[in-house]
Amino acid sequence: MYLWGTTFPVHMRPIAPRSLAAIGFVLAAACSPSSSTPAAAATDAADVPSTTAAPAPVATPTTTAARVTAPADSVLVVYKTPTCGCCKAWVERMKDAGFAVEVHDLPDLSAMKSDAGIPEDLQACHTARIGGYVIEGHVPAADIRRLLAERPAVTGIATPGMPMGSPGMEAAYKDHYDVMTFGGSGKQAVFASH
Repeated sequence: MYLWGTTFPVHMRPIAPRSLAAIGFVLAAACSPSSSTPAAAATDAADVPSTTAAPAPVATPTTTAARVTAPADSVLVVYKTPTCGCCKAWVERMKDAGFAVEVHDLPDLSAMKSDAGIPEDLQACHTARIGGYVIEGHVPAADIRRLLAERPAVTGIATPGMPMGSPGMEAAYKDHYDVMTFGGSGKQAVFASH
């Protein structure tokens, strides 16, 4: 039993409950994904003795890497404008669904959408590519997985516009919306209804 005022050697002193909570917080923070920023990585590298100095990794302001490493054909490569909040939310939903995601911020996507063969009536706020397919707009993760599993002869799938209730557009209500195929046979068709 510990009596306050008793002097113990440093290695035998009891730990106060507040100190235990602080230690737990520090350990949890150290293990969180947000702690592996370039600045944290550079600090950690500086603490490890090395015979050669390696440059710290530098992230460009226009590209953010995925949380997981995956083969290039299984990475969801997303093109969006820097200020699109619902695009950022969609990217987070895809990461939460287990996709490796690489993001590129561009000032204008219109030429890229045209080059990708996305019909104007199916265009939305962001465009992605994965496994040889184009993914346009707020397409649910399950539909992307189905596309990759079934491998239909299409250019890609699209959720036109920004329907409320789609991934990244969550709200108090949900619009009915269709995910459409495009390219391939040249005809658009309903791939999934939500």
